Amino acid sequence: MSFPVSRTPQTADLHPLMPLYLVIFIAMIGYSMMVTLFVPMLMHPHGFLDESATHSTRTIYVGILLALYPLGQFIGSPVIGSFSDRYGRKRVLSITLVITIFFYVIITYSLQIHSLWLLMGACFLAGLSESNVAISQSAIADASTPEDRGRLFAYLYATMSLGYIAGPLIGGQLALHYGFATPFWIVVGLLVITYIWILVGFKDTFAPDTTKPVDYFKSFTNLTNVFTDLPIRRVYLVNFLLFLSVYGFWRVVQIYMVDKWNFDVGQVTFYYAYLAVTAGIANTFLFAPLSKRLGLRGLIISSAIVGGVFMLAIVVPSSETSYWFTAGSASLILAMTVAGCGAYLSTLIGPERQGRVLGNNLAIQVGAESLSALLGGFLAALLIPLPLIVYGAIAVVGGLLLITYKGKANICE
Repeated sequence: MSFPVSRTPQTADLHPLMPLYLVIFIAMIGYSMMVTLFVPMLMHPHGFLDESATHSTRTIYVGILLALYPLGQFIGSPVIGSFSDRYGRKRVLSITLVITIFFYVIITYSLQIHSLWLLMGACFLAGLSESNVAISQSAIADASTPEDRGRLFAYLYATMSLGYIAGPLIGGQLALHYGFATPFWIVVGLLVITYIWILVGFKDTFAPDTTKPVDYFKSFTNLTNVFTDLPIRRVYLVNFLLFLSVYGFWRVVQIYMVDKWNFDVGQVTFYYAYLAVTAGIANTFLFAPLSKRLGLRGLIISSAIVGGVFMLAIVVPSSETSYWFTAGSASLILAMTVAGCGAYLSTLIGPERQGRVLGNNLAIQVGAESLSALLGGFLAALLIPLPLIVYGAIAVVGGLLLITYKGKANICE
């Protein structure tokens, strides 16, 4: 039985991969604007909820709304990742970009007419189509050497961080002066540019086995491998816990800011961009040298435990100034945890499984992200600091659990 062979160069060249990083960058811009704009939009009276809605009701709706986009990605990621293994990265990526553009138009329209229910449906369907982030990750893994994989994945998460900086800062200012819909029209335009660049500037990084029959049902049930793939099942579990903790932190910390200091849209987006800057610094300058020194597994363990402790420390001081140190340090350290999760898992599998396994991993990531937003909203309805306490503890537990794993690179080939 023959397997498709990835076109792996002797040295990884960034130039052919730039369209892939752009796909990830635009996806992060769009979602970071949802995360930062939708929280004050619903927490304050802006016409999407009745003015008589209670504080706890508003936090619950925030959790539900923020959960829908990653829920769509959770469902779509293993399917789209599997399809890209069968039909090639470029073809599937191009189709999903067209669908994503359409649903971002619907998101923008729903914001213009202040329809919360239409916005919820559009966010879910946009997340479903924008599961193509898994394809970009797989294509980057295809084109990387084992020695360069940590560096290229660090760039990947640095790109995500840049999206999380640009989205809140630019989107926040546009929303303040021109309304919540305006920044999402900008995303629509950027998606069109990205689609054109993929068509004309991206050459597929993977040669699929076109003679192999497609099992569509298996594609939809591909996520069950998370429970049955014994050699890497423990890593899937650790990744889920760490994704739940880290993305939960980045979702609920805004609820904490709005409640404790009554921040408006401009302040929330500014402080969130600050967290994104710390994450970008970590992934651009710290991740690569630390991963070489500690190894990917060692870096994940240490950053998860230390980052979890800083997350717990956020709720202790009452000063707004202390937030710069506690939340900033937590974001900087935990960003390396997230970057390490995908890169470490990628080293444990062969090239023919990169799309499926990384698709599963992205599904776990966005599933945990969706759950963290939903759970965070309900926990905050009980007690505003409670989500940060819970997610800090989970980060520590995830780091400790990985200590017991003794996997080796390419054990699943």
